Amino acid sequence: MITTLLWIVGCYGLAVAAVHLMHLLQKKLYKDRPSPWMHVVLVTHNDERHMEWVVRAYCWFAWLKGRRLQFTIVDRHSRDATLPILMRIVSGYDVTCHVIESHSVKEQEQAVQQLEEAKKTEESFIVLHLGSRDDWRRIPFVVGGTL
Repeated sequence: MITTLLWIVGCYGLAVAAVHLMHLLQKKLYKDRPSPWMHVVLVTHNDERHMEWVVRAYCWFAWLKGRRLQFTIVDRHSRDATLPILMRIVSGYDVTCHVIESHSVKEQEQAVQQLEEAKKTEESFIVLHLGSRDDWRRIPFVVGGTL
């Protein structure tokens, strides 16, 4: 029984050592290269009921993938608590957040188009219309999602 316990502790110790060695190797190989950006554009209008879990899902996904996260919210004059919820959640994570106010659907689409044209080649760029159920498949940790 003692030998079995020693084998378990020994295997655990080897696993810990292997993880630490791989981490050091990764740091040595990628020491000067910054983490890639993940840019998520959320097109919203009175979407307070979805805002918290969508933002938290992307924050966790970016953290798990080792990416820096930037949110751009293109809001069409929301009258609910969409933006206060967003600011409260974002303050708890290490993410960048920009809000673009618009007054019509056309202005929203123009803002999204300008953001798509200005995107950098090294970043992951995701546009998500929260009012469209088809776009929900691009949210991490959603059953049937594509991420």
